[in-house]
Amino acid sequence: MRNKYSWMLLGLALVVSVFFIGKHYYTKAYAEREIDVFVTKQGVPSNEIYDEKFVWDWQKSGDYVKNFKVRGDSADIVYQYLFIGKGYDVLFTPYSSTSDEPDVKYPPEKTEDDFNLYHGVAYEDGGSSLYVDYLKLFTGRDAGLDDGKYVLHKSSDIFDAAGKKIDASEVKQGDKLKIYFADEVMIKETYPGQIDAEYIFKVVRE
Repeated sequence: MRNKYSWMLLGLALVVSVFFIGKHYYTKAYAEREIDVFVTKQGVPSNEIYDEKFVWDWQKSGDYVKNFKVRGDSADIVYQYLFIGKGYDVLFTPYSSTSDEPDVKYPPEKTEDDFNLYHGVAYEDGGSSLYVDYLKLFTGRDAGLDDGKYVLHKSSDIFDAAGKKIDASEVKQGDKLKIYFADEVMIKETYPGQIDAEYIFKVVRE
């Protein structure tokens, strides 16, 4: 009887071990695919990648981590990607032995979440630029814009509510706009104030 229970326990332990090993390899493969998708969107050419490593940090964080270097960047810069788990974004955390904030050749693609969202209203029809007032911060950090009139020198990355690209000339007086600004915005001290396109991620006509 004792031998029977010993074999049952051994069999159970084997089943559990196989389950966790299989789960690990499935998650590892899934993690590497997710990281590779992120790298592709980031625009890093595969033929410029070297010293590539993919590991499971089981001793500390439990994350799956891919590291590599990129030709054209300083040799001390390492591109590092962390996969925490399903439902979480892949984290890109480049590091360097010579800089706390390394300037990489291929930074990650920017998204709306990286910018401050303001709501405003067009006070004239658009042309080569957009004309907006009643700016109010909706989400993010205050970029130092008050409730005045501004000329936005933005002629691209303008969309309608359905996500279709439109021209600045299609924005009409009275249209409500969502504008994604950088954290720091330089305003030319004229009237109205002028803001260059480099400080604006995109504009959406509601």
